[in-house]
Amino acid sequence: MPAGQLSVRVSSPVARGAEPRLGLSAGKHKAQARVDQWSAAHRVGIAAAAAPHESATTTAEVQTGLLELNKETFDDYISAAGDVLVVVDFFTEWCGPCKLIYPQLVALSEALAPAAVIVKFNCNQANKELAKTLGIKVAPTFQLYRGGAKVGEMTGAKVERLKALIDEQLNQN
Repeated sequence: MPAGQLSVRVSSPVARGAEPRLGLSAGKHKAQARVDQWSAAHRVGIAAAAAPHESATTTAEVQTGLLELNKETFDDYISAAGDVLVVVDFFTEWCGPCKLIYPQLVALSEALAPAAVIVKFNCNQANKELAKTLGIKVAPTFQLYRGGAKVGEMTGAKVERLKALIDEQLNQN
């Protein structure tokens, strides 16, 4: 396969509108992580992502659900989104309310596309420092970004409140 070309491996049936999930292993080179991120951004309709300078071949896993960012992909993804509203679900794997709200977030993400996108960020040990820097103290926390800047935030698994916050941000444009 020529350098810079992406191959996609489907690891589960993909529902219409499904988002890719980054399967970044700890040993993966940063250039490959950026290619995964830009590829994922392209798939969710974010045209502002610039092509990476490094040439790398990578495999992005496609699964049903939300795109999962990590400490290596977070800043680039938020910057690449441009004017698209990005809703970040900061969660933990042990959080019961996080698990309960997740299917509703997937459905909401599909309903909002392409005006907004919902992604998730696991506040585990590997991502703990960035979560702390972003002011995450409880899970779930939702932060909304537009143009690279945080424009809204809320805590708690309250879908109706989250919808209202998203609608408020979408109606400002």
